[in-house]
Amino acid sequence: MTFKPILYLAALTMGVAAVSVSAQPAPPLCKTEPGQVFVGGPATQESGAAIMTATGATIFQWVLEGSPVTRDYRRERVRVVYNRDMKVVAVACG
Repeated sequence: MTFKPILYLAALTMGVAAVSVSAQPAPPLCKTEPGQVFVGGPATQESGAAIMTATGATIFQWVLEGSPVTRDYRRERVRVVYNRDMKVVAVACG
């Protein structure tokens, strides 16, 4: 008989946790188009910061051309692909 209150408390706690997770606001949306002006330019710390600001991304990732990347979608991430000459070859959100 003492197990019922514990089970009820566990179920209530799980319900509260589920509500708090779903109540979080969506992360900001990265916009690819403003980042396209950087394609062909230098891949530097300064250009990376400017790309992040221009796209509105909150997560930034440099990717060497030809390197494998995960296929997970993150609406707040910008990926900047650069080549061995340290030139930006692509800017993409997701």
